[in-house]
Amino acid sequence: MGTTVDGRLPPGPRGHLLLGSIPEIRRDNVHAFLDIWRRYGDTVRLRGPMTLYLVAHPDGVKHVLQDNAANYPRPPAVRDRLQAIVGDGLVGAEGAAWVRSRRMAQPAFRRHHLDRFCALFAEATAEVLDTWERAAELGRPLDAEAEMVRVSLANLGASLFQADWRRDVERIAPAVTDILAFANSRLTSVVDTSRLPLPSTRRFHRRLELLDSILYPLIAERRRSQKERAQYQDHGIPEGDRVGRDGTARAPFGGDDLVSMLVDARDEDGARLTDKQVRDETISFFIAGHATIAAALTWTWYLLSTHPESWRRLRAEVDEVLGGRPPGAADLPRLRYAAMVVQEAMRLYPPVYLLLRRALADDEVGGYRIPAGADIAMCPYVTHRHPGFWDNPEGFDPERFAPELAGRRHRMAFFPFSGGPRRCIGEGFAQLQLPLVVAMVSQRYRLSLLPARPAEVGVAVTLRPRVPMLMRVERVA
Repeated sequence: MGTTVDGRLPPGPRGHLLLGSIPEIRRDNVHAFLDIWRRYGDTVRLRGPMTLYLVAHPDGVKHVLQDNAANYPRPPAVRDRLQAIVGDGLVGAEGAAWVRSRRMAQPAFRRHHLDRFCALFAEATAEVLDTWERAAELGRPLDAEAEMVRVSLANLGASLFQADWRRDVERIAPAVTDILAFANSRLTSVVDTSRLPLPSTRRFHRRLELLDSILYPLIAERRRSQKERAQYQDHGIPEGDRVGRDGTARAPFGGDDLVSMLVDARDEDGARLTDKQVRDETISFFIAGHATIAAALTWTWYLLSTHPESWRRLRAEVDEVLGGRPPGAADLPRLRYAAMVVQEAMRLYPPVYLLLRRALADDEVGGYRIPAGADIAMCPYVTHRHPGFWDNPEGFDPERFAPELAGRRHRMAFFPFSGGPRRCIGEGFAQLQLPLVVAMVSQRYRLSLLPARPAEVGVAVTLRPRVPMLMRVERVA
């Protein structure tokens, strides 16, 4: 795929005289892209107030996200709207600022750190599942999405704040919900109204202020602990020898939570993140990590409810591997089918369903010319259904993700965590948490869709059910 300015433009629908394909896309985003791809092929030109190029073939996706990624940053409007929400954290940053943030945050997501989160995830998840006992006893249905939001927030709070999470998540949960709703409205609106003194804008800023009132004191506390630890180290005093004024042993400095790791992070020149940068990264993790985990889990339970044989196989694996005890990091390699179920759920219902980029210079994708300034859309919901790379692409078949088959698959035929330099830093975090939660839920309960009918797909910040996904919760032996 070499750069050229002489190629032909891709085919595409004419659409509305003035608005092009925008009405169809705004009405039903993913299905509009799916229908357009099936009619016009792997590279499609969509007309309208802005010209949009849909790239669906894995080769084209790889070219844009990886091989020629420097030519395809995110559109300025997307970047600016994200930065107003998450500041200069990884989700909103571009260029040198993104490189520095990625480099400093990366150590917190190394596997040996993530493994320590397993016990936190298991404890936080168990506390949510305990609250389902009453619903199971009364036969009262649960909203699967709402419950998975509770699980993901509990786990995110435990990993971000560790000892503080129970107190803080109760206040944070409604704030994050409102921030996500505002983010979705802002990112999908043709006109940016965020600077207008609307009630939604004022509510959004109040919610950000609430998060700041929790995060900045927490960061300050971690800074104090960091300084105290350094003083003890300078004097050669082991942490275990610390005692308070009453003569009792004191807790170790700092913690293994993500906020502590970000406070401790150093750049190549020894510089640390400022309090504002730690705050921005933390909010970025909330926005990127909470909604995506909840969406992946919600669709996993929908698919297991409508595919009872897969449920039975999952349940048998969990019984064999865990035998009724909580899962730990050492169990994850043996929870193989649980991981395959989650991956297949993310293939059919990828939480991040749309990636947007803008061409800085003329290029060629799929044999067609992409002019400088063009916006590029890549839709995992479409590419994950490409019959050239998936047999029975609409079917639910976790066996496609058997580890021995991974090497035979095109790298970008499955990209729920994006790809290239901007591949999601939290991928390992998700791959650790998702099978663990699936195993813990299936140990105690079976979730059955009410009524048992296909769910309608809606779009917000993530791919979610259009209407509440009510499920019956039953205890299992």
